[in-house]
Amino acid sequence: MPLDAMVTAVIETSLNQLLALDQQSPERLRKLTGKVLKLELRELKPLWFVFSDRRLDVLAQHEGQADAVLSLSLTALGLLKDPSALTRYIREEKLDLSGDPQVVQAFSSLLGELAIDWEEQLSHYTGDVVAHSLFRGARQARQLLGRELCRSQRQLAEYLTEEARLAPGPLEVASFNDDVEALAQQLKAVELRLARIEQQVT
Repeated sequence: MPLDAMVTAVIETSLNQLLALDQQSPERLRKLTGKVLKLELRELKPLWFVFSDRRLDVLAQHEGQADAVLSLSLTALGLLKDPSALTRYIREEKLDLSGDPQVVQAFSSLLGELAIDWEEQLSHYTGDVVAHSLFRGARQARQLLGRELCRSQRQLAEYLTEEARLAPGPLEVASFNDDVEALAQQLKAVELRLARIEQQVT
């Protein structure tokens, strides 16, 4: 089908271009040489990943058997970034795996451990000075955004606890815990007195 071929070609080209930008990817790709992974995305048609020592091919159909079959939703694709957590995700039923789990772990490492120097890549088109300035500005903007987000969270917490009174403040929580502890001690004292009275009666 022309549409399937176009989709797989776009995915294949994009992934191979990303791998080409990472100097360590050939070593990780070598671990998958000769392997076939079937990826079943619940919202789309299955994709087959066929690995060689230099590249990966993405197919809409494949006649041979897959070494591993991975089933998950599109929203769960981000989970593949952490190969060490795959067993936990399977246990939590966030994804299904059949076949050789090492193939899926190697595939996860191949994509999740990409280390691309985007500043260097951009410098090929803009020059070193412009690329460095752009990335420095982006880092500063991200830091500023992070600080503003933290400040907003603090202000919201203060509003909820002090003005709107929708949540207790830390002093109120501590006071409540002290009251509960005192009540527990009083109950123990009452239980002891009742036990002594019961012994005297009997």
